[in-house]
Amino acid sequence: MIVILRPINKNRWSGLIKYKNCYEDIGSYFTRSGALYTGLIEDDAIRLGEILDLNLKKSSEYWNTFFIRTTDKDLYLNTDDPMDELKYLFLKNHKRVKTSLMEHKAGANFILINKEEEAKKASVYNRTKRSAITEFDKLSTEDIRKALRIYGHNADSMTNEMAENRLFEIVEGDPEGFLNKWVKNKDRDTQYIIEKAISKNVIRRNKRLFSYGTDKLGHGIEEVINFMDDPKNQDIRVAILKAIDAKEYFDVNLPEDTPEAIVEEVKIAAKNKAIATQQKVKVTKENVELEIKLDE
Repeated sequence: MIVILRPINKNRWSGLIKYKNCYEDIGSYFTRSGALYTGLIEDDAIRLGEILDLNLKKSSEYWNTFFIRTTDKDLYLNTDDPMDELKYLFLKNHKRVKTSLMEHKAGANFILINKEEEAKKASVYNRTKRSAITEFDKLSTEDIRKALRIYGHNADSMTNEMAENRLFEIVEGDPEGFLNKWVKNKDRDTQYIIEKAISKNVIRRNKRLFSYGTDKLGHGIEEVINFMDDPKNQDIRVAILKAIDAKEYFDVNLPEDTPEAIVEEVKIAAKNKAIATQQKVKVTKENVELEIKLDE
């Protein structure tokens, strides 16, 4: 197997990854356990040690002076060669080396490229992305807004186009996350209700504790979902849904140029009349006419 070690970080002011004719060494370091990093498991240390006639145990002084020298050019390693295999295993989990373009490792300034493995990972990622986009295309406008709510975004004030674009950015950035959070999420309807209730202050969240009035719903979203789906608790679920509906009655969507006095008048009138059935509130000023119908 042929692998390539490549420097990836550019110098901030020169714009160069490495200066010509200069080199940088990658050596061992002390891990949190206090031992020197070698990258080798015990079996590999014994096997390669016998082949190379070296003491490769973690306690060996060999690792005090071991290093791999890098330049501004790619370093090619052939793992069929025992010494190159040793270097590959040493680099594979090194704190300064990442093994994939998609791996996030803050301290890494080198990448170890296995073209065959990269092609496999890219193929899996592309299949996942195509699947996610296919599922995205099936979403209705309402589903898009629900999905955004589950992601923690308030889409109520967004236009349909804005909501669609925002969710697409999320899907494109993390297709696997979208498949897990929405497509494969059997509890998404209940989770949406919970997130909606939180946004309307119907359900209160204090750190990990979720509560509705004096009722404790659970610690963490999973416990709350189980509570809401439990047949014994459907009276509380219905009460929460009604509370959300009541809150939305008062979130009156008025034209942007509606005077503040009119807005306040409409909201106060709606609140005062909410206990009545088939009550109507009308406000007319200039060319602004609003009608709110409240049903018990």
